[in-house]
Amino acid sequence: MQIPKTKKVNVVDDVSGITIADPYRWLENIDDTDVKSWIGAQNQYTDSFLRNDGQKKFSDELVKNFKVVNFSNPVPVKECYFYTERQPNEDQMVLYIKNGLNGNPVKLVDPNGKKKDNTVTIDYWFPGWSGRYVAYGLSEGGDEMATLYVMDVDKKENLQDKIVHCRYSSVQWLPDDSGFFYTRNPRPCTVPKNEEHLHFKVYFHKIGDNSDNDKLIFGEGRPKDDMINISLSMDGRYLAIHVSRSWTENEIYIYDRDKENIKPLITGISAKFSLKFLSNKAILYTNYKANNYRVLSAEMDRLFRNIDEWQEFFPERENLLESVAITADKILLEYLVNACSEIVTLDHFGKEAGKIPLPKYSSLAGISTRRTEKEFFYGLESFTFPKIVYRFNPEDQQYEKYKATDNPINPKDYVVKQEWYLSKDGTRIPIFIFHKNEVVYSEKNPTILYGYGGFALNETPMFMRSWVPWIERGGIFAVANIRGGGEFGEKWHKTGIKENKQNSFDDFISAAEYLISKNYTGTQYLGILGGSNGGLLVSAVAVQRPDLFKAVCSRVPLTDMVRFPKFGIAVRWIHEYGNPEIKNDLEKIIKWSPYHNVRIGVEYPNILFTTADKDTRVDSLHARKMTALLQSVNKKNKTLLFTEIEAGHGAGKPISKTVELQSLILTFFAQELGLKV
Repeated sequence: MQIPKTKKVNVVDDVSGITIADPYRWLENIDDTDVKSWIGAQNQYTDSFLRNDGQKKFSDELVKNFKVVNFSNPVPVKECYFYTERQPNEDQMVLYIKNGLNGNPVKLVDPNGKKKDNTVTIDYWFPGWSGRYVAYGLSEGGDEMATLYVMDVDKKENLQDKIVHCRYSSVQWLPDDSGFFYTRNPRPCTVPKNEEHLHFKVYFHKIGDNSDNDKLIFGEGRPKDDMINISLSMDGRYLAIHVSRSWTENEIYIYDRDKENIKPLITGISAKFSLKFLSNKAILYTNYKANNYRVLSAEMDRLFRNIDEWQEFFPERENLLESVAITADKILLEYLVNACSEIVTLDHFGKEAGKIPLPKYSSLAGISTRRTEKEFFYGLESFTFPKIVYRFNPEDQQYEKYKATDNPINPKDYVVKQEWYLSKDGTRIPIFIFHKNEVVYSEKNPTILYGYGGFALNETPMFMRSWVPWIERGGIFAVANIRGGGEFGEKWHKTGIKENKQNSFDDFISAAEYLISKNYTGTQYLGILGGSNGGLLVSAVAVQRPDLFKAVCSRVPLTDMVRFPKFGIAVRWIHEYGNPEIKNDLEKIIKWSPYHNVRIGVEYPNILFTTADKDTRVDSLHARKMTALLQSVNKKNKTLLFTEIEAGHGAGKPISKTVELQSLILTFFAQELGLKV
């Protein structure tokens, strides 16, 4: 099948005095009939290469691997347990409750079957303090714009309380469960198109009231790109409102329910802060004057004193403090030690009590705690085993295995390594390498290198169920912890963003060169993989070093970094990439923006772009425009685009769609890198 024809239109912009050509601007409008036809033609073209017997084999294996029971960590509420679970024959997680640890599961919310294609999903759920009510959000088609419902748990019926446009709401119940504070987006058709997922505000909802009458607490007149989450004191008086417009700093405001006023607690400081409440004091998790974070504290009656007057509750350590969780008598500190988890326990006075034993090269997969419960649950996973949930038994002070996911592999058959390499500027970068025992190192080993490098997101050991067919056939999988992530604190993050963004690309390129130099693989057998910001990463390095890779899979990527803030929630990302409307920023961005650095006469690697028609995080226009441009340049290598229909950025995707997309990606890499199917 021939490459679908793509028209070029002479569009040239003058941006801050810089002339920028954009011949595929017309592909930005997904509602245009010509664009829809083009998407269909591109999917057919991709199908002609990838839908074959090999893809069918991968699909069958993935179905078998994914058809297992999957579950969340339980949340203990007065000897009852809320949790989600998915059975082997289900596409979506179901919300359950059970009375007692060994009680019978009672189904509360089941999104399966609500739509024929099973694209309705539970985005979040928050039990009240008594367990009488649970607030939860449902979205469909991958758009992530949930409707918030409230269920009476005993009756297993929704109340009349229904609130639309609550994308990943932060919810805080009052102690008596009479109402809750929550965040929501604007009501439909009240803001300009493309801004529906912005304009976050805080409201209060009283159970039984019409949500149209909910009281606006915070957000009026605020910038549209505010990101907000909330926490509430145990007596229900003080609501802490965390507000940020970047991933590097935030402000905190306190709403006093008794006085019905708001006072700033922390403003104008270039650092990150997270306020949590104990019964008699507040603790502050922060990287203020602490690259690896520390914990400060203040008595409730001295909350508004200067930040430098807060007491140091637990000091900064050599390793990154990633999260803080609170139980009725413990504080759990999760550290990252060379990108692997470690959990330190404290009492409520800040005295260290010990560490929770964790396996080597493992990651924490969530901690579920309640400030009123001594019992808690935590999950663990690694490259060689899927999620195992452990329970802390407060009666005998023991950590016991609660529930484990079926493991399709034998951990003894695999090798997991962490090695270190030098980047272009001499910075030491860690890399995980995972493969079967019998792999013999040679330049012909099919190898996939994965990276992300942005938004202080940490890449830690995780079970890659989607990649079991690759590893089982002798392929190698490597994960590089490049700068832009947060594995080693905020300095690690900041040295890979904005004017330093090229460091992320250099780190990733150096990871590829390292794998080749150590004879793990060779250029003709090396593929790279990334999604979202990672899709930007692999698109950029493919353009910068087309000689280094044989195949590239760029999932839901950004590629046009001149126009990215104009679409959806992407305006929030200018603090990560720079603002292309500012000339000084644009001059730096244009040097690495993938769409603007493709050159005629250069042969770029075989590339598969994947995207989705309802992606409300990264607009699918990026993948379309980059596909069209590379197809116009490459004379030999393939540029493929697969667009999922009725799907979004990835969250809540039914198993059928997950399997379809992953089987195509596996087929692409197997064909290009010589993995025997």
